Amino acid sequence: MGTSSIYKGPKDRDPLLPEGFEEEYDKEEEKTQEDIEIIAPWKAAKTAMSQYIKESHSNRGRVFRSYTRALGGSKNAASTARSGIKSAVNLGRLLSTISSEGFETTFQRLSIDFRGKGVEELFSTLVNVLVPESNTKEDIIARKASVEALSQLYEFVVQHDMDIKILDSLDESLFNKVMSTFISSFIFERLLNDLESRFEIYASNVELAISKELEVKEYVHQNTEVRLREVNFKGFNYRQVSIENVIQNIYKECYEVLEGYV
Repeated sequence: MGTSSIYKGPKDRDPLLPEGFEEEYDKEEEKTQEDIEIIAPWKAAKTAMSQYIKESHSNRGRVFRSYTRALGGSKNAASTARSGIKSAVNLGRLLSTISSEGFETTFQRLSIDFRGKGVEELFSTLVNVLVPESNTKEDIIARKASVEALSQLYEFVVQHDMDIKILDSLDESLFNKVMSTFISSFIFERLLNDLESRFEIYASNVELAISKELEVKEYVHQNTEVRLREVNFKGFNYRQVSIENVIQNIYKECYEVLEGYV
């Protein structure tokens, strides 16, 4: 795949390892990988992903351990996910209002004219409300995660003959599913943004790149679900001052799971 004008992701402040390290490192031991994570964490994360794509190893856990450490550990990974936190709160507030006051009142408060509009158009509008168009990396990631999360609501409406009024029956199970989808999707999209160059450079074809992305996405979902299924998102007050801290802590616990590979 082409390599011109590729965003190569974050870099270590004092890189001690040369470019092309991914090619030279394939036969090194796991202990060496841990050493590299300390002296050049982003290089280690990129190396782990490059090797995974090239199928030098199949260990997604190693990829996420290295990546989370490159972000500064689970605590820092969570605290720097500002758009992910803010957008999760906005999504929770939207779902909470729909659940308690109905979709009509919710849409009216958001100045969304839903009469005579198709379901797809309405959901596109909701994405814009949650995460307005932006060129910042974080907002783009949050926007993609919002689309993924709202697709759960969209499928719910589709299953009920495209009747938007069915949103009034939003229950705890669906509420939690939508919120969990957002958080796991944000974590995945963030990694993809930071390490996407590895797919561009090392995937031999588009099909392989897509396949590896799906495998990584599945890994994020399966492992964050361990924590997210314990959370009752519907029970939160999304207008309280401390709600961002609550959501940030959930991100931290998800990153702890991903960092915990040994």
